[in-house]
Amino acid sequence: MSSLGKHTRYLPVLATPTREVTGTLRISAVWHLPSLLREIEADLDEVLVAAGLPLKIFGDPDNPITYPELEQLLLACERHSNRDDFGLLIGQRSRLAEMGLAGAAARCGDYVGQGLRRFVEQFNLHDGAATMALVSAGTFTRFVYAIAEHGLTDTRQIQLGAITIAFNIVQDLCGSDWLPAAVTLACRSPANPRACQKFFRAPVRFDCHESALIFERHWLERPLPPVDPVERQRIEAELAALERQQHSDFPASVRRLIRKQLLFGQCSMEAVAASLGMHRRTLDRKLQRQGAQYGELVDSVKQEVARQLLHDTRLQVQQIAESLHFSTAANFATAFRRWTGKTPSEFRRRAR
Repeated sequence: MSSLGKHTRYLPVLATPTREVTGTLRISAVWHLPSLLREIEADLDEVLVAAGLPLKIFGDPDNPITYPELEQLLLACERHSNRDDFGLLIGQRSRLAEMGLAGAAARCGDYVGQGLRRFVEQFNLHDGAATMALVSAGTFTRFVYAIAEHGLTDTRQIQLGAITIAFNIVQDLCGSDWLPAAVTLACRSPANPRACQKFFRAPVRFDCHESALIFERHWLERPLPPVDPVERQRIEAELAALERQQHSDFPASVRRLIRKQLLFGQCSMEAVAASLGMHRRTLDRKLQRQGAQYGELVDSVKQEVARQLLHDTRLQVQQIAESLHFSTAANFATAFRRWTGKTPSEFRRRAR
């Protein structure tokens, strides 16, 4: 199997929440939505009313929006525009500059790989309900987006919009000559996928286990333009000042780390604790103080990913089971019934 083929195999994900962990996203991710709606002659007020959001949401790019609210906003845009690829339309307009301090941190890298890793490390400053990962193996790298939030019912537009923005982020760092080798999306294809293929200028694969850009690893070595030392110092000072707040909701932070570890193929307590610079016993104590248990968070993350793949993709149950590292589809079905009271096939049939 080629290196590219190996990196597009099905990976991990699945679970049941016992404690709600809710993250928010900066509205800057869809900051250009009002102007886009005007261009396609759709009414912003009607869209916001349909989504249950106030007009003032677009008053400040730092205004927070929850993922359930974002989901409803993008679905309302889909209905009012009659475009089932609306995530692509809005994602095309967002670039690294809209990513706030996480985007600024990326520009302070010395080369593209360092910049993307800094972006991944600080991504929760922009988006506290999802995670991103940079996974390299062989001659290819995957830049992966994964939702860590629970309670969503239709993530198609979020997945498509996020990977479109990710494309712009990598191109802002690498230059306009960068293109992915392939794009994978954890959602069904729009009725007409040609706009997606035209934008990404690469093979676009829908109904995959993860949403990711796959590109040749050598791009990570490209140098980045130097940042003014005074500006770099200001950015680093802001990052240091915010470091204490990054884990203010500790279970939410652990949930995002679990989701990220699943992208690498495992989510052991030891690995998550190590990424936080602590022993697993310390991790366990900190979670217990906030009324959470590690095993419950793992189950919650895994269940939500399984639900998303069943609802938003046409992956076979066997493929989802393999991506979640179940030994058989029957074992996966048993676990899923324990979480939801339904078999995977029953859940998929009722959800659509």
